[in-house]
Amino acid sequence: MKAIPVHPTRRRLLGGLLPAGLLLGAGGVAAAADSRAGVVYHLSDSARATGAIRNLENHRAADDGIEIAVVALAGGVDFLRSGAKDDNGNDYSALVEALSFKDIRFLACGNTLEALDIDPADLHFGVEVVASGVAEIARLQNERGFAYIRP
Repeated sequence: MKAIPVHPTRRRLLGGLLPAGLLLGAGGVAAAADSRAGVVYHLSDSARATGAIRNLENHRAADDGIEIAVVALAGGVDFLRSGAKDDNGNDYSALVEALSFKDIRFLACGNTLEALDIDPADLHFGVEVVASGVAEIARLQNERGFAYIRP
């Protein structure tokens, strides 16, 4: 039987698929990253916070085992500040704290806090500060295999 020539670009592509195929055979791509599924919500505008909180509540109710992180940066950190209220005058504090107790992590961008001169002590209970919001989103996606949601 005569061998069919393969273009070098296709050979590289096919060669790259072999390791991916081995990973899939060993339990999927998730096995290569982190064995626990996760999702990162990206919030850069607090005007979307109320809708995002509804999404988070629904997501947690539908999948109690998934790891959920909310990364807030730029204008998205405003709803994480003590005393922040939604358009109806409801305090975000109770909502954020209730979701924190359901193992949803809230992460505020340290670069944003510094740029806006916000003291981390002014954030709701349980909010963590990360050096860079965008770097944390990238890390969760690349190193942990988290899915990305931008409500």
